[in-house]
Amino acid sequence: MFDKHIQYTLLFVITSLLAGCATNKSLEIRFSNQSAYRSISGGELIGYVHENRAHAWLGVPYAKPPIGDLRWKAPRPKSSWEGVLNATEFGSPCTQIGSTFGDPEAKVGSVHGSEDCLYLNIFAPLNIGENEKLPVMLWIHGGSNTIGTSKLYDPSVLASTQRVIVVTLNYRLGIFGWFYHPSIKNLSESPEDGSGNYGTLDQIQSLKWIRQNISHFGGDKDNITIFGESAGGHNVYTLLFSPLADGLFHKAISQSGSTKTLSINQAVSINDSVKNNSNGTSSKEILNQLIIAEGLARDRNSAIEMQNTMQDHEVVNFLRNQSKEQIISTYYNNLDNKDYMHKVINDGYVVPTEGMNFTSNKLINVPIIMGTNRDEMKLFLAFDPEFTSQHFSLTFIKDQDFYDISSEYGSEGWKVAAVDKPASELALNGNDKVFGYRFDWDEEPKVFLMDFSRILGAAHAIEIPFIMGSLELGGLEDYMFDEENIDEAKKLSLAMMSYWSEFAYNGDPGSGRNGELKKWEPWSSLANSSKFLIIDTPNDGGLRMEKQALSYESLLEKLLLDDRIPNDSIRCMMLDKAIDADWEIDKSILKSGLCDGMN
Repeated sequence: MFDKHIQYTLLFVITSLLAGCATNKSLEIRFSNQSAYRSISGGELIGYVHENRAHAWLGVPYAKPPIGDLRWKAPRPKSSWEGVLNATEFGSPCTQIGSTFGDPEAKVGSVHGSEDCLYLNIFAPLNIGENEKLPVMLWIHGGSNTIGTSKLYDPSVLASTQRVIVVTLNYRLGIFGWFYHPSIKNLSESPEDGSGNYGTLDQIQSLKWIRQNISHFGGDKDNITIFGESAGGHNVYTLLFSPLADGLFHKAISQSGSTKTLSINQAVSINDSVKNNSNGTSSKEILNQLIIAEGLARDRNSAIEMQNTMQDHEVVNFLRNQSKEQIISTYYNNLDNKDYMHKVINDGYVVPTEGMNFTSNKLINVPIIMGTNRDEMKLFLAFDPEFTSQHFSLTFIKDQDFYDISSEYGSEGWKVAAVDKPASELALNGNDKVFGYRFDWDEEPKVFLMDFSRILGAAHAIEIPFIMGSLELGGLEDYMFDEENIDEAKKLSLAMMSYWSEFAYNGDPGSGRNGELKKWEPWSSLANSSKFLIIDTPNDGGLRMEKQALSYESLLEKLLLDDRIPNDSIRCMMLDKAIDADWEIDKSILKSGLCDGMN
């Protein structure tokens, strides 16, 4: 998804961070174990004993394969299988463009994965009592809703040390996961089938599966927490608002999420102005490109003419007869904007027409944790030739001050949209179980002359291995941890797992499971009251509550008064970074006249 000429040293390190705790270790040998035998509604299965003292069941189907006539339809419950399912290997990743970020085993640029991908994995502590019911945590992976796979995440330490059940899943991605076309809707047998939100419906189906089966693994179906990072955090927010997910979970954690959605018009239209707003990913634009690729039209205008003459059944048959390779390769080879996030669609059934409205009463009683990382944008700036250069396979920052300031405003814009604005709205509306955080850990060492504490710092996704618990990064943990920082990193990881699991148990992270951590207070709507927890080691201030929240207005005021910025042209660029980062900035802040030429 990024420039293919990016130097591999930095690529591999950050890939490991995105993966969190890779489970596909080449040296890991999994043998089924009779203690991991279970009989559930779908049949019998047997898992294995993980080296981190947990039971694990991998590659468990939670829905029928969405292939053939089930492409672009809601997931169907999986029928029973015969015999004993050997649940010791992960299911296939969902179809995506091959990327080291999405799956290190993929050939970069290839069509990777399978449409037969609706599988989940369960991790549970050993020796669960016969009458014991443990909290359940469903992890939704990130990757812009276009890449990724559950096999990149190993929550075995979280499960075993905190005594929770952790489930991870694959869900349909990209065009296969979010695709709304009127012809599909018109011929659909149900509102779900025509919604376009198939990846969201996969997640909902996994929650239904969990409620039906998780008691066989020691889990409490009446105590389910959903949590996810980046696109996973976006999906967590989506499930909070989807009426179809009501009653299927009880608590939510959104890590570096987004609240931006697509209207039906953006999801469908071939109008040029709407096309720009939707990054060229509308269903009719995609169909245009497929028609051209088939040789049925010579250019976009003639493809539009042909599309306008096609009957609904002709459109649907054409789309369902396309191979996954044709769909993926045509899309990525022909559309201008290849690096985007597939957002959920406000279809009015799976997702409300108004999208995510945090001022409504819907979430008034739902406990929620929401947070971002202090240096979110550094992950992306590190790949931008405007900010970095490569020499002898090493990455260097061109101008550290410019790099840091650009990240600061972009990351703070992200925080406003993902945390401060929705948390304030929820608190003002009466939800007293909203907990915010900012992850600040930035103690990476220097490696091969590269100072990763300055290149990455507390970048996007770096909190994941701390929450999963093993602090393993696919064999590259030496790039992130050394003798000087590993002890404090382990303590911080234990603290984060303790907060997350206590929230899963009781809907309030409090002082963690052992009651010995800094008390995490809920977001207060009162001035000069606690807002969010800063998560860091004692070297940089430790765990502490912060009272100062951000808003669009305060961010703009800071930008206008920032004497580190030499002129308004650069201020305007910084504001542009904030808009790019938060994805849902209120355009009224541009009334200052600072950037009259900005869209």
